[in-house]
Formats: sequence, C-alpha cells, structure tokens
Amino acid sequence: MLLSEIPKKVKELIDDKNIAHLATLKNNGSPHVTPVWIDRVDNTILINVSENRLKLKNMKNDKRIALSIVNHNDSYEWASIIGEVIDITNINADVHLDKLSQKYLGLSQFPWKQKGETRIIVKIAPKTVYYN
Repeated sequence: MLLSEIPKKVKELIDDKNIAHLATLKNNGSPHVTPVWIDRVDNTILINVSENRLKLKNMKNDKRIALSIVNHNDSYEWASIIGEVIDITNINADVHLDKLSQKYLGLSQFPWKQKGETRIIVKIAPKTVYYN
C-alpha cells in the first residue's frame, strides 16, 4: 500500500481540536458519514469508537475510508484524507479516549462512557492527503 506523508499543516489540523467527518461504506455500498474526534501518532491517524457503532462494522467489512477535517477557527482551511484501516484494537482504548476527552473537552476523563462499553482504537494509514 502506497502511503502519503501527512503535511505539516494537516498535522496541525489533526493535532488541534478540530472535528473530522469519517466516511465509511455500508454493505450495500452506500456511504455512511459521522463526526469523530481525531488523533495521530506520527503518520498514523487514530479514531476511537464504541464497539457497537455502525462505522466500526463498516470499517471491519471494508477498510477504505475518507476523512474531512475543517479548522474550527477558519472554515476555509480544511483537509481531505483518503486512507485505509490498518489496525483495530481495544488495547489502551480507554486511555486514548481520555486523552481525546482532554483535547476536545478539557476533561481528564471521558464523561459519557457507558457501563460495560468497550472502546476501540482504529488506526488509519493515509493514502492521499489534500490540504486547502
């Protein structure tokens, strides 16, 4: 798989508290788009989802995804990423969710976690990155 390096400006969008929109494909081929919190480690994009979400089911079935990220301070600055899921794990997913809660809410623990809920980290490799 040919990977694309994430440009510095796109890394800044990911690292700031900008909401991304994740597009996945349903079994019938129709798109499913949802807002997600986003994170990265080096050139790998991370999202954190509940185990029972349709987006996770879709990504397990078809690893192709697209992301759109808009700067919350300037809606004319945005990035589009086409990528592929490279790993799905629950290892340290609760710790990761708390990290995202700190980033997006300023709270050290995610306040809406449901009792018995299993969280999942989805790791995405970018294939095409466009920045505007």
